[in-house]
Amino acid sequence: MTENEDCIRKFIDGDAAFLKQLYAKNYFGVEAYILKNSGTKEQARDVFQHGLLVLYTLLKKEKLQISNFDNYLFTVCKNFWIKQSSQNSVTKLNTVTLVDESPDLASFHIEQLQWNLFKEKLESLKETCKTIIKLTLAKVSYAEISKKLKFSNENAARQKAFRCKTKLFKMIQADVRFKKLKNN
Repeated sequence: MTENEDCIRKFIDGDAAFLKQLYAKNYFGVEAYILKNSGTKEQARDVFQHGLLVLYTLLKKEKLQISNFDNYLFTVCKNFWIKQSSQNSVTKLNTVTLVDESPDLASFHIEQLQWNLFKEKLESLKETCKTIIKLTLAKVSYAEISKKLKFSNENAARQKAFRCKTKLFKMIQADVRFKKLKNN
């Protein structure tokens, strides 16, 4: 049994020692992320609890392929915070709405699978392409990318980025999982 499989088993079984360790190991990273992104400690606690609940629900319903339990939990919490904070920025209502979260969990699960596919294909690219794509996603200018990666000029960086992104998109679209996710 791998370490991740052991973590998943203990998590689903509600192993108290494991849950305490999981909380100590992961909560403060989630809290730091939320505080850095205009959240409060109370919101961080709520997001972490919601992330645990979502992860538990997904693991009970399906056999997920998780390569790193801690990273997956952080990503669940991060995505939930992004979704929640974007909704709050549109409407600042202090109302409690009772709704069935099942459709939300389904769309969240699909987003997680899409993200996992993207990360997997990104990691299979050559190091230069990975770096360029990560820098462009971080909104680093082509001038800075050109300096950092020692391209002859900004235009060369832009062209290389275009080729790398095109290759990544083709790899994703060629994957069988993409077709299934696209149909959902």
